[in-house]
Amino acid sequence: MIAKYYLTIRPQTDEHHAVHRDGCPFLPDHEKRIYLGTFNSGQDAVLEGKRHFIKTNSCQFCSKDHSGPNEQPELHKRVQKALIPVEPEISLSYNTNLLCCLN
Repeated sequence: MIAKYYLTIRPQTDEHHAVHRDGCPFLPDHEKRIYLGTFNSGQDAVLEGKRHFIKTNSCQFCSKDHSGPNEQPELHKRVQKALIPVEPEISLSYNTNLLCCLN
C-alpha cells in the first residue's frame, strides 16, 4: 500500500530516528520531521531514512507492515490466565475504600 513517510529529526531514547507513516498519531510537527517520499512499504522508507541518519528504525505504532519475525505476540496471547486471580485477595469494605480515599 502506497503511503507518505516521514523521518523524525530528533532521535528517540535509543538514539534511533523513527520513520512514521502519514497519519500516525506520533508524527511530530512539520519543522521536526523530514519528508522521505511515498513508498510501497515501511521497509523501503526505513532504507531511505538511513540515507539521512544511519540509526533509523520504524515507528512501532504505524509501521507494523515490516516488523520482523521476532515480534512479540499480542498481549492477550501472552497473559497466562491462571496467574490472574479470580477474586481479589484483599477484602474490600466501605471503611477500606474510605481509608484509601483519605490517603
